[in-house]
Amino acid sequence: MYEQFRNAIVSRLADKLPAKLLNDVMQEIDLLSQDYDIKRSCTDLITCSGMPEIVKVYIASLAVQNCSKSTLINYKRELTQFFDRVRKVFTAVTTNDIRVFLFEKQMNGLKPSTVDHLRTVINCFFGWLVDNEYLNRNPAKTLRPHKVPKHKLPPLKQIELETFRNACQTDRERALVDFLFSTGCRISEAANANLEDLNWQDRAFHIKHGKGDKERTTYFNAESELSLKKYLSSRKGEDAHLFVSTRAPYSGMTSASLEKDIRRIRNRIPGLIGFKVTPHTFRRTMGTMAVERGCPIEQVKELLGHESLDTTMQYVTVAESDKKVAHSKYLAG
Repeated sequence: MYEQFRNAIVSRLADKLPAKLLNDVMQEIDLLSQDYDIKRSCTDLITCSGMPEIVKVYIASLAVQNCSKSTLINYKRELTQFFDRVRKVFTAVTTNDIRVFLFEKQMNGLKPSTVDHLRTVINCFFGWLVDNEYLNRNPAKTLRPHKVPKHKLPPLKQIELETFRNACQTDRERALVDFLFSTGCRISEAANANLEDLNWQDRAFHIKHGKGDKERTTYFNAESELSLKKYLSSRKGEDAHLFVSTRAPYSGMTSASLEKDIRRIRNRIPGLIGFKVTPHTFRRTMGTMAVERGCPIEQVKELLGHESLDTTMQYVTVAESDKKVAHSKYLAG
């Protein structure tokens, strides 16, 4: 390795120094090199696309920590995009490389929340490299979080919820709307729900693989029980999933397919609800109505499957009239 290093120096200085001076310089370098272990460090640009090996190791470590499948897929995709754009080995990535990457994403129209999510993913990756002694420092550590405007999406009012129910045209649509509202489950949890996960006697829905692959139990009301049973009596196929397609082979529906159902219903009532309605809207509506009707916020947190009470508070919208009643009840003189 030293010979390669020596030859490289000679070839670079041969035309710049007189022969005698070059010879004297090389003799000094030869003497100094005896006290050092010289190795070649590769900081070349990456010339091929695809996921770097170190990212594969990182994703494997996340899988061992029981991260959800969707998290693994997203992190793999986002880190691969980053290295495809930067085109450097991970040891050569600088803070400015990351900063420019995030800036380009922002200029391409990504929402501030999405750009900040990318920053978090990159920061976690390089933090892991430091923790596992692949690097001495994290180039993403000094990047400040992007300012994300906080817009608390409104829940449905009772009349709007009933309007949405009345706009359903199939048994599956009505069962889905009632199930999302009464259980407060995520759309992915509804898509993954199996018939065996329902306890009809207790009206309980046992979620085996929630966010972070965590288990929890939530509940559905009598109205949801009736619409579910009506749907199940009319649906075709023997698939184990709760919600299945209307065409053979009548397989379980994906989250995207169920989202289309909600969007289809919303498009039937233009103007009657003045904001976008997504599956998440029913989750927020459930949390808000539960608190308005006296359910302790701690119990709502458990039903929704939140780790932090702060997250639950972001979901709940308290009406101004309710705040006035509470103030009159507890604080008015």
